[in-house]
Amino acid sequence: MKRKKSFLIICLLLLLLVGFTIFFLFGRSDGKILLPVDENAEDWDGDQRLPNGEKQDTATIKIPGFDSLTFTTNQKNQKVNFKNPEENSCLFRMTLFIDDQQYWQSAGGVEPGKGYYDIELDDVLQPGNYDGSLLVECFKEDGTALNSAKVKFNVKVVEE
Repeated sequence: MKRKKSFLIICLLLLLLVGFTIFFLFGRSDGKILLPVDENAEDWDGDQRLPNGEKQDTATIKIPGFDSLTFTTNQKNQKVNFKNPEENSCLFRMTLFIDDQQYWQSAGGVEPGKGYYDIELDDVLQPGNYDGSLLVECFKEDGTALNSAKVKFNVKVVEE
């Protein structure tokens, strides 16, 4: 009798243990998880600089942007304002694309504070509206590639 009673008590305790486990793992109907608040978390004030093992260059590269260019039909020589801002410390290589076709590229690296007012396109354009982009590739003076950017804009070709 004592053995049977001990067996029943052990079975009852095991059932209670299994029941509590199932309840806490699966049985909460409100969908809430018992999660304590982490007291080590801090008030967020933006991202911090993290070390990456490399020297941090705090200078940023300034890329000029514009919304549109207007070209004259049937002429290779066109007026533009393509520049490398004087605040930069890198060279620019600029490539003009019109409807994803290359129409012009700078002959070399454009130094800070220099640019182009006039360019000669590889081909003439017919009147209309086109999608344009200026790929600006940035390089250190020793030729090391830095970031690049693609400035997108509208190209309107008009008759003179």
